[in-house]
Amino acid sequence: MVMISDNFKTMLRIVGVFFIIILTDIHSDDRLPTLPSKVENQRKTIDIFAKALYWYTSETLDWAFTLKSDQNFVQTSYKTFSFDWSPGFSVGFRYNMEHDKWDTQASYTRFQSKATDHASGSVTPAFLAARLSLLEPFSTGKARLNLHYNIFDWDLGRNFLVGKQFFLRPSIGLRGGWINQNIYSDWTIPHFLDLFLFSASENLKQRFHGVGPKGGISGKYRIGNIQRHSFNFIGQFELGYLWGHWSIKDKYIDNLSTVIYVKTLDRNFGSLVLHSFMGFEWDCKTEQDRYYFRLKFGYEIEDWLNHCQIFSDASGSQNNDLILQGLNFGLHFDF
Repeated sequence: MVMISDNFKTMLRIVGVFFIIILTDIHSDDRLPTLPSKVENQRKTIDIFAKALYWYTSETLDWAFTLKSDQNFVQTSYKTFSFDWSPGFSVGFRYNMEHDKWDTQASYTRFQSKATDHASGSVTPAFLAARLSLLEPFSTGKARLNLHYNIFDWDLGRNFLVGKQFFLRPSIGLRGGWINQNIYSDWTIPHFLDLFLFSASENLKQRFHGVGPKGGISGKYRIGNIQRHSFNFIGQFELGYLWGHWSIKDKYIDNLSTVIYVKTLDRNFGSLVLHSFMGFEWDCKTEQDRYYFRLKFGYEIEDWLNHCQIFSDASGSQNNDLILQGLNFGLHFDF
C-alpha cells in the first residue's frame, strides 16, 4: 500500500480549507452574478516583488553507520544529516493585462542550506568510494552537506470572483532550474601502524536539472477594509512535473596516495513537485489608485518527490524526498 507523507497530507488540508471557504462564501449570497461578470476592474500595471525566505530543509540521507558490540549483541546506528534554518530570496515581476483580466508573472528563487554531523568509534562510511578503500572501519568521521537551490518560474493566470469576498486565480506555466548537493566527509585512523595518522576525504556530488509544466490555483479571501487598506487571507497550491536529469559522482583520496572514482549512471525521469502556501496580505492603495503596495507573509511547503537519488552502500538506493518549508515574507509594488 502506498503511504502518503505527512507533508502531502498537510498540503491537502490547505486545499481543503480553501474549498470550505469558497462554499461558505458562495452560499452566503445567492444573488451573486456569474463568474466572469464579477471580476474586479483591472488596469494595465506591472508588479515588481521581492521575497525573503527562511526555510528548513528535510532530507533523509545516511552518510555513515557505527557498530557497538557486546558479548550478546551488536548495535548498529545510522548517521544522518540534520539541517538548520537558512535564509533565501525570490525576485520577479508580474504584468497585469487589461484584456480579459489576464496576468503573467516570472520569478527566480535562490536558497542555500548546510548540514553537518560527526561520529567516532567504529565508523563505516556509507558511500561506495570510501568503502572500496578497504580500510574501514575508521576511528572518526565527520561530514557536511551543502545544498544549492536555483529555480525559475513562469505562469499565466486569470482572477475570478467566486464569492462575495473570495477570489480564485487558476494558472498554468513552466518551472525549471537546478538543485546541487555536495557531501564532503573526512575520515581518520589515529596511529595507523603506530607510525602516522591516517586521514582520508571523500567528495560526493549530486547534480540535478530539469524543466517541465506546472499548474495550480491561488485564492484570496478579503477579511476587511479600512479606507485605502485591505486585509486578506491568501493561499496557493501548485503541482509541477519536471523532466529531470541526475548526475552523481564520488571521489575518495587519502594520504596513502589512494584515489578512487565512482560514477553512477545518469538518471532521467519525471519528477513531481508539490507546493503549498498559506498566509496573510496587506494591500495599500495610494491616492487616485496610481500605485499599490502589498505585504505578504505566510508559511509554505515544497516537496520534491524522490529527489535524493544517491546510492548508499549501507542502505541501498535512497529515493527520498527533498522537503523545503518555512516562512515567506514578500514586498510588492504595482505601478
